[in-house]
Amino acid sequence: MSKRYERHVESVLQAFLDLLGPQARGSLSQEHLDELQMLMESAISTAVLEQLEAVADEVSDLGVLIRRRAEKFDDTQDDAA
Repeated sequence: MSKRYERHVESVLQAFLDLLGPQARGSLSQEHLDELQMLMESAISTAVLEQLEAVADEVSDLGVLIRRRAEKFDDTQDDAA
């Protein structure tokens, strides 16, 4: 995970802790906070990978479209000659 996303997770975790009262905050162990941070990192990583896959699919589709248009263009050039 990039430093940018790590910083985002840390800021979200801190915002969550800021919402809690002192008693609730004190009842959370460091182990629980580490687990929460790991869950948030996993969620962000999953979302980013899903978006990358979607973009990769779009690029693949665009490649197919470019190839079809190039072949069609090539066919029209053969007819013109």
